[in-house]
Amino acid sequence: MRTPLRRSYHSLIVKPRLLLTTLLIAATQVSAQLSPTLSEILTALQEPVTIVLEGGNQQTGQITRWDESQLMIEVSLGGGTAELTFPAEDIRSIRFPGAEYKRTLYEWKNDPDRAEDALMLYRAYYQQQGAYLSLLSQRELSLFIDYADFALAQKEPLKAVATIDIISPYIEDEAVLKQLKENLLLGFFQGGMREEAEVEARKWITEAEPAGSSALGWRLLAEINFEQEEYENAFWTAMHPIAFSNQMTMLHLDVCYALAILAAEELRLKEEPLQLTAEMRDRGLAWPDYVEMLNGKAPEYFIAENTESETTEEANTIEQQPLQTPSPIDPIESLPTRIYN
Repeated sequence: MRTPLRRSYHSLIVKPRLLLTTLLIAATQVSAQLSPTLSEILTALQEPVTIVLEGGNQQTGQITRWDESQLMIEVSLGGGTAELTFPAEDIRSIRFPGAEYKRTLYEWKNDPDRAEDALMLYRAYYQQQGAYLSLLSQRELSLFIDYADFALAQKEPLKAVATIDIISPYIEDEAVLKQLKENLLLGFFQGGMREEAEVEARKWITEAEPAGSSALGWRLLAEINFEQEEYENAFWTAMHPIAFSNQMTMLHLDVCYALAILAAEELRLKEEPLQLTAEMRDRGLAWPDYVEMLNGKAPEYFIAENTESETTEEANTIEQQPLQTPSPIDPIESLPTRIYN
């Protein structure tokens, strides 16, 4: 009698497991079926908008005209249609269809296999709302800040530049505007617009604090100089943020170090590359292979483990010999005598 009991007990364990597995599979299938396609979302975005007036009244219809002073929509009225006009100052907000799909957008954004669909959906939201930015809240504008960031990450710099150029006049937060300016600068550079990048980099440098949180302007200007084989300018441009940096490592400082090292080698300097390598290691900075022009260009003495102690010893020996020269950005201003903090 014991054997059937054991079998029955075993079956009681197995059946709940099978049931749980079945339920999980079913839930996955239902989720997949409920997930909208890009085509379905694009169709939904074409639906009528809802205008919310200052008095609280609402009107739903298709926008037929907008000139920043008046908005005209076509509404259904009885068996036909009518056009209504609203002054901009009477409009509290505008509700666009498809807001519920932003969660889908963020899911696609974080899925490498759906990155292209995410870009297309960002673009669709931009086409839907881009002409009415003055009617959007700061929270609603954040969608297009995300779009610019994502476009840069997906190596679509010109899309990022175009988006930033249009949305910037409507952004109120100074910190956000600062980040947009940096992304604009990166977009120009990554998009091959070197003249524009150089102009914006110099503007960035004039506005930046010497020991600020980012070295982006100096980095990109040094990259441009290095590309043009202007190695002395590249060296001292890259050295500027290194000289002024403190214990709080600023963004893009690793690239400045790498450019200064390579430029010093091109200039046949013997001591400076070792000195910079030692400090770069002390700061825990890795070689920035993520930058195309620096990928795989780390000197052997930088990557060779058996030279670390020798490099550090030599760097300590020459540390008393300061690097100082007029900055190529401003001939009057010299770098500080001590480049180490």
